[in-house]
Amino acid sequence: MAGIQATATETHFDPKHLVNQSINQFGTSNDAPGINQLPIELLLWIFESALASWYYSDGSTYYRHLCALSRVCTHWYKIVHYSPQLWATVTGSINKEGLRKVLERSSDKLIDIVYEPQTGERSQHATRHFTEFLNILSPTTERWRTVTMELSWFYPEDRPSDFLQFPAPNLQRLVFENNPVWSMKDVELFCGDCPNLKDISVSRAECKWSQTAFRGLENLKLSYMPFDSVADILDAIRAISQLKRLEICDCDVQEEVPINTQPVTLPNLQFLRAEFDNDEGIISATKQFLDHISAPPRCPLYISLTNVDDEEDSFVATFCEWLFGRQPKALLEAVESFKLGFYATEDDAVDGFVTFELFSGSANIEGGIKGPEEEDIRYVLKYIQDLFQRSSALKTPTRLILSGCGAELLNIGYIIAPFEELPPITHLELVEPVWASQNSSRVDLSEGAIRGTSSPFVTIKNYILRGVSPDGIREIVLGALGDAEARTSSMDKCRVEHLDSVEIHVEQQEFNEVGAVVEFLRNDSRIGKVDLYVAL
Repeated sequence: MAGIQATATETHFDPKHLVNQSINQFGTSNDAPGINQLPIELLLWIFESALASWYYSDGSTYYRHLCALSRVCTHWYKIVHYSPQLWATVTGSINKEGLRKVLERSSDKLIDIVYEPQTGERSQHATRHFTEFLNILSPTTERWRTVTMELSWFYPEDRPSDFLQFPAPNLQRLVFENNPVWSMKDVELFCGDCPNLKDISVSRAECKWSQTAFRGLENLKLSYMPFDSVADILDAIRAISQLKRLEICDCDVQEEVPINTQPVTLPNLQFLRAEFDNDEGIISATKQFLDHISAPPRCPLYISLTNVDDEEDSFVATFCEWLFGRQPKALLEAVESFKLGFYATEDDAVDGFVTFELFSGSANIEGGIKGPEEEDIRYVLKYIQDLFQRSSALKTPTRLILSGCGAELLNIGYIIAPFEELPPITHLELVEPVWASQNSSRVDLSEGAIRGTSSPFVTIKNYILRGVSPDGIREIVLGALGDAEARTSSMDKCRVEHLDSVEIHVEQQEFNEVGAVVEFLRNDSRIGKVDLYVAL
């Protein structure tokens, strides 16, 4: 169909709809339907895909649907009951009898363990259930592939960490979340016998950091952890030479780093998030940490400036020097374009950050700040503007991405001003935009915020719209063109006479309604082209 495109990254799959449709269609018939003519491997893949959304998140629902599939016909019954890979998730929501059945049917397959206390459980019941859960799983440690444990409570005499002191030679990932901060400093994880462990996420648990289990890690996430100083974190990662992703989330540091602390080199690091608690701990923790970390120049960096109110305490300069200042001269001199995102990211790890990304040939430099003040944003934009002045690239366009309430940026004068110093903004991407009101653009921009005679957004000639309603699409485009039919003034600062392109991304169920808007826009001579991308 002309004008409709679909990409693999946008393909949408609704597993719940497939399960319900399959059961409703075939549940009352014992005759072999056409789908049973498919190879067993393909039919099994369909089952796995349909149930995937419940695999880790809701074990009881997963097995309820799995059993429902087995009741459709004899053929499906045999596939479900004699395919061990369908029985490889083990959750605390399964009763004792069901747990034993799952372990039996999973045969010799590696298993994924998820323990989360059920809503409304009393602590006594939860503790008893957890102990039973441990006892049943203990003989299977050689089959553990991933372990996710969330403990909301326990008695002082209980030791949930006992669960983590069995050898687990095939374990690849451990997630341990603990509501009350609890010490595991005397625990040698998995007796040091976990050669395949590559990913650990620990929350609210004080660990023994210098241990064998950490040495082969590629991903480490530490959340809501107290540390005496940055030196403790550096010591924890010093021996992890293969570390590729490091996330420090809301950890607090109480003391200044000792003068004799040695820096740490992480030659394989590909992502760094250093988000310290600036309220509970010392404000300089992030700067001290970055001053002691050496990583490849193109390693992305994300930090938090939340609760850093005093401009003198802000370490935004350290952020810029660490992210941009370490780049090779040749890369900086070839900078071609810039992308700025306000709360626009598909990565949950950096949700809520203001993101910056520079493009230079096939290379890119990216990072982000959470909770920046106006002056912090101005500082980064000025730093980037200086890089553009050094660039020898003929064209240096800027791509601006705004998500959710970030769309308000278009109407807030004190944030708009620094954009005048950047190369022209040529592309604007809006992701599920939200404006406070239809009159949001009436914000007063007169108090010196706009230094030039026009808005820096009047150079935008290309729009990318994601998650926007049909009416919203029409309003945004017509508003940008200054059309009298536009009912809101949210796009007043973006008005142009002509648009080069409008790119629209929608879900399949919205196709018919959006299609009419697309045809309307295609008939507008002020728009060069309109492309519609539909998720299949």
